[in-house]
Amino acid sequence: MREHFKLYFEKTYIIVVPTYKETLVHHHNMLHVFFGNGDLRLSVSGKELCGNVIILENDIEHKAPDGEIAFFLFVDPTSHFSEVLREKFLKGQAAVAVNFSHADFDKAKLTEDNIKKTIFDFAGQVQLSKLNLDERILQLLKNIDDFKHLGDRVSELAKKYSYSESYLTHLFKNETGIALKSYLLMRQFEYVWREVMKDRSLTDASMDAGFSSPSHFSDVCRKLTGISVTKVLESQKSQ
Repeated sequence: MREHFKLYFEKTYIIVVPTYKETLVHHHNMLHVFFGNGDLRLSVSGKELCGNVIILENDIEHKAPDGEIAFFLFVDPTSHFSEVLREKFLKGQAAVAVNFSHADFDKAKLTEDNIKKTIFDFAGQVQLSKLNLDERILQLLKNIDDFKHLGDRVSELAKKYSYSESYLTHLFKNETGIALKSYLLMRQFEYVWREVMKDRSLTDASMDAGFSSPSHFSDVCRKLTGISVTKVLESQKSQ
């Protein structure tokens, strides 16, 4: 039976049930948590990791771990969830492997509720909120997360919020630890996938998000995630 690519969107993280086995080397500003059926293996910054859960800090160059990935998470680096991952598991490291006792995942029964229960068992109660940041940045993050700035450049945001571009760029990076341009791009990326999963066309969703064309979005997707949009859409059509 063909496996189907699935996406579930939470306020501060995205759940992915993948259909692909390998990815190109890539990096992005979200934290990663991979859950495997059995051990996963991954080399990160010259360090060999092995465990049934692998956690990566944001902006770490990587590919998909070897082994059978049941599902994985993209975690917003400005969220309390990211703070839990950093304090409880990463502890200043770029990546860690954890051995977590849980039953093997039957992909046919890998529902959103079952996945969320596993996340709770693994990380505890996850607050779906942002870190305690500067109020100006929290408001900006809220507007970006609500897709109010799709396609906006940093220079355009600075004008809308009455800041100089250099000041806004510095303030955002100082508060969140990531570049404003990168955060905007990740939310554009999320918007397109949300719409595609609602059966909107890739062309309409990518243009609405501010990409110049569907091929532009595909290039960004490959760069950020190492996967082919075409292959994912083909798996969706087979459902």
